[in-house]
Amino acid sequence: MKPPKAKFLGDLFAASGVDGRNAHVRVRLAMYGVLLLLVALGGMRAWLSQHWQDIRQLDIEILQSIGEQRVLTQRLGVLTSQLQQQPGTSRTMTDELATVLLRSRNEAARLDGLMQQQVEREPFVAPEVLAALQAWQGDRDGMWGSLEPLPQVGQVANGALSASRLQHAQDAIALAESSAHALVQESGADILKRSRRVLFTIWVVLGGILVLGGVLAFAVVEPTARAVRRQYETFARQADHLKRLALVAELSSNAIAITDGAHRVVWVNEAFSRLTSYTQAKAQGRRIGTLLKARSADPARFAEFYAALRQNQGIKREIRIATRTAELGWVLVDMQPISDEDGALNGWVLVATDMTEVRAQQQVLRLAVDGAGLGIWHWDMVADTIHCNDRLLATLGYMPGELDMAAASWFALIHPDDQAHWQESLRHHLRDPDTPHRLSVRARHRAGRWVWMLFTGNVADRDVQGRALRMAGVAMDVNAQKAMEQQLRVAARTDDLTQLPNRAVVLEKIRQAIDRHQAQPGYNFAVLFMDFDRFKQVNDTLGHTVGDGLLRLIARRLQDSLRPGDSLVHTSDFAQMAARIGGDEFVVLLDDIRGDLDAEIVAGRLLDVLAAPYQVEGHRISSTVSIGIVTSTHAEPDADSVLRDADIAMYEAKRSGRARYAMFDPAMRQRVNASVSLENDLRQALALGQMFVVYQPVVQLGSHALLGVEALVRWQHPQRGLVSPVDFIPLAEACGLIDAVGQFVLQRACSTFEQLQQQLGPQAPPSVAVNLSRAQLRQPRLVADILEAVRAHNMSPQQLVLEVTESLAAQDQAVQQTLREIRALGVGLSLDDFGTGYSSLSCLHELPVDTVKMDRSFVSQAGQSEYHRVLIDATLRMARALGLGTVAEGIETPEQAALMLAMGCERGQGYWFSRPMDAQALVAWVQAGGVPALAPT
Repeated sequence: MKPPKAKFLGDLFAASGVDGRNAHVRVRLAMYGVLLLLVALGGMRAWLSQHWQDIRQLDIEILQSIGEQRVLTQRLGVLTSQLQQQPGTSRTMTDELATVLLRSRNEAARLDGLMQQQVEREPFVAPEVLAALQAWQGDRDGMWGSLEPLPQVGQVANGALSASRLQHAQDAIALAESSAHALVQESGADILKRSRRVLFTIWVVLGGILVLGGVLAFAVVEPTARAVRRQYETFARQADHLKRLALVAELSSNAIAITDGAHRVVWVNEAFSRLTSYTQAKAQGRRIGTLLKARSADPARFAEFYAALRQNQGIKREIRIATRTAELGWVLVDMQPISDEDGALNGWVLVATDMTEVRAQQQVLRLAVDGAGLGIWHWDMVADTIHCNDRLLATLGYMPGELDMAAASWFALIHPDDQAHWQESLRHHLRDPDTPHRLSVRARHRAGRWVWMLFTGNVADRDVQGRALRMAGVAMDVNAQKAMEQQLRVAARTDDLTQLPNRAVVLEKIRQAIDRHQAQPGYNFAVLFMDFDRFKQVNDTLGHTVGDGLLRLIARRLQDSLRPGDSLVHTSDFAQMAARIGGDEFVVLLDDIRGDLDAEIVAGRLLDVLAAPYQVEGHRISSTVSIGIVTSTHAEPDADSVLRDADIAMYEAKRSGRARYAMFDPAMRQRVNASVSLENDLRQALALGQMFVVYQPVVQLGSHALLGVEALVRWQHPQRGLVSPVDFIPLAEACGLIDAVGQFVLQRACSTFEQLQQQLGPQAPPSVAVNLSRAQLRQPRLVADILEAVRAHNMSPQQLVLEVTESLAAQDQAVQQTLREIRALGVGLSLDDFGTGYSSLSCLHELPVDTVKMDRSFVSQAGQSEYHRVLIDATLRMARALGLGTVAEGIETPEQAALMLAMGCERGQGYWFSRPMDAQALVAWVQAGGVPALAPT
């Protein structure tokens, strides 16, 4: 079968073939035929015109001649009449008569000649004309016979003519005149009829010409024009095809050459010239085989091309040639014959595709496949055989030729548990080609063990009905990856720090326990949620390394405590599992317990075991635990809710005083929801103006002089009323609003302080104290914000005191550096709630503070507890030694005020002096002399 491109080129070569030549001949014959016909009609028309013109001219001459005869006859009659009236005729008159008679004879001879010509040219002369002519000729002859003797008589007699002769001549003339008149009339009528006949003939001829023209138009001209138009359109299409083909061939990146039937080049494109360095001028006329062989790196390969040329058969081969840059490259040469419709060879077309880059990519791919250790497989689905490379066989431990290549034998190597997955993946891919056949399966090694192999492939060929004919793909050994995946799965379920199960495992186990509880009504379980008290302070004061060590010791103690046979559980017959779910939060799952009492027993023992001190990197740490318990009695139907409720119960234990456990009750969830609602309201409190600041005086204990005020924030809720700071300050710290609240208090306190200076003058408090939160201390702009607030309200830095808790002041170096920068401004720093943290008196000198405020818990118990009095005394001695001021907080009785003064404390603050009050009440209090308020109710 002739290749399609050769057939198309053959059609283009035959575009001006037989059909074109036949159409051209038809058009030429038709045009010549019409031209000859027009010439014949034109000649006929010219001949008829000339003939009709000659006849008309002859008719005119005949009429003129007959008229001349009438005139001469009339003259003869006049002369005869004169001779008759004058008997003695003169010689002059007779001479004139003889002259006229001679002229009449001559004119008659001319008329006879004209009439003869008319009869010869116009054979259809009317009989009436001929009869009139004969009558006139007879009368004319008689007239001539009667007149001829008269001149001779007159000349001879030289006297009067006889009256009888003259009368006889007169009668003959009259008869001849009458005959001439009749001839004129008949001739005129005949000429008129002939003119009409000529006009009719002209119209008939014209009509015939028109009819013939129409016939020619429809029979010859129109078909010819259509044929010409079709031929033009055909040539236009062919020219367009040739133009596009030439453009494509010229712009093609493939080298293209066209030869004639003798294999000589007639045209090459630019790509051919770039590939071989042969330009159109150099290549034209040369044999194509010679050109290619001259560039070939292997001339022997051209024997196949020469054989194909001799047999007029197409050939397609990859050969290696030397390019114009003298580099060796691979070229795919496709030579096909060009034949016309009759099968005659017109020429050859050669298309050469540069395969150098493809070969290079194949080589790179081959190296990449070999380097990556990929096995390549090909499944002939018609023959049902598998073909693969040596790498794939080596992965399975086989040598080439050792393994049966039937598809059934190959698939039998797949692990039985993976067979269904293999078949399902294959079916999905065959139904939907967009779904790749990609699957990891276990295959049997030649040594008998199972190896993990990743197979991926796609259908490479389908028949016209869409049925898959073959598949191809790659395979690789993924044993190492599978081992890593197993390790990752284990790691994903294990806490890195403690090696306990993590949150995912806990949730999975809780879900299983819930499902079992729903399926078995007698089955019970419990979840213990543990959080270690003040663990964050351990991280903040001793560092995260110590904190991590503490968590590892806690995990080990949990594992040891829950291990079967331990004294903690030696009486239990239920399973237990400990896990770390994040931070210092641990969860213990008690499986198949008898009831809630079992959970309480385990929780109580864990409180004792975990409360024992820990030794971590030279530090002795005591850390208690708070436990929340959810049992199957109040368990929600999903694991996340169970864990959430256990968390709620744990916070209830912390709220109740820490180092204890709390059993979950649904009412706790309501309180949490109320807390969430309170948080939502707190987020809007500042924007709605519900927050305000109150001020509590700080006085000299001896004189009760006003030494300053402490700014305290309050929240007036529209529905709840006045919300205690004990309730919303921890909430603000937990939800990230404490920074905004702190900024609000700082700005409002400075603004109020400026107003008090203006209103009270010398009686105004000399300083105002504002509490700093943990979030504020972490803000990089804190120092700048403090300086801006002081300057904005015309304060000196010494008039502002910032209070920080002991645990905050003892944090990392970054916090202490911030405190030093604040102190460098001249702003005072006060250590609030001293004695409640983890620092000791020996560390007090390291803190960048000016004042120590003793916590109200020490002051309230100092009257009854010798221990607290000793702590207060030690604190006061250390503060005096370091040059620090002291303030006693929470003084509510005059006895407490007197005791603190007696022990050497300088300043005091509490309800005994004044409750916190707004700015107007503070002004009134100062103006009233600072009288102590009544004892609190």
